[in-house]
Amino acid sequence: MPRPRALAALVLAAPATALAGCGSTGGPAAPGRTAGPSTTAPATASHAAVPEPRPLHGVTVGIDPGHNGGNHTDLAAITRQVWNGRSREDCNTTGTATDAGYPESRFTFRVARFLAAELRSQGAEVVMTRHSDDGVGPCVDRRARLLNHAHADVAIDIHADGGPPSGRGFAILQPVRSGVNDAVVGPSRRYARLLRDSFAKTGMPISTYLGDHGLTTRDDLAGLNLTTVPQVLIECGNMRNARDAALLTSTSFQRRAAARIAAAMAQFLGRG
Repeated sequence: MPRPRALAALVLAAPATALAGCGSTGGPAAPGRTAGPSTTAPATASHAAVPEPRPLHGVTVGIDPGHNGGNHTDLAAITRQVWNGRSREDCNTTGTATDAGYPESRFTFRVARFLAAELRSQGAEVVMTRHSDDGVGPCVDRRARLLNHAHADVAIDIHADGGPPSGRGFAILQPVRSGVNDAVVGPSRRYARLLRDSFAKTGMPISTYLGDHGLTTRDDLAGLNLTTVPQVLIECGNMRNARDAALLTSTSFQRRAAARIAAAMAQFLGRG
């Protein structure tokens, strides 16, 4: 699961006014004398420096990095049942990991930080659902409320899948009407298509096993059911596939992923 340009003000200096009287510094020439050269300074123009607004100035973006690094330390808390807009589900989960043990929560948090930095550099205000990778939670329903209360113009849930080892690629999960999210389902689906086309430029292929041409719908996720802002969930690749895992654990790919998400957001908001 982006925000017109000001012209610099031109200030014209008023011409200096000559003093009335005798002498060579102004006024009429004295009888029998030739008027001397004027020492009045010529009018000059100065430009007041006005910074140009950045492309996402005035935009609020919500980022939800999936899971959390400390979830495994408090299973009682994260298995507590919460309402997801249709039924009850676990407050949160530990997420998946690569075969070598690289956790999904670390991947999602690193991409989220790169994304937040990119968005802020473009002038956006960023709201994150978590600010470290060593905590527990928050629950999925609270994450939805945080982004809704921020009145985000667009939001993203960042994840990586734990699919079949033979399967490759990324997919975008879209909402279906829940009674809460009805007003944003249409915009979210337009955003999903833009994100799919943008993310395909990262080098990660479209999923071979999840969804249809990289898009699928889900009605059992709190983040999508409870959202009141345009939002989708992206599975950035399959952590259980060796080729995907090599990309997902790469800092260069994580930066590309963040850049392509930011580009899709800007395009969705008409700022791209």
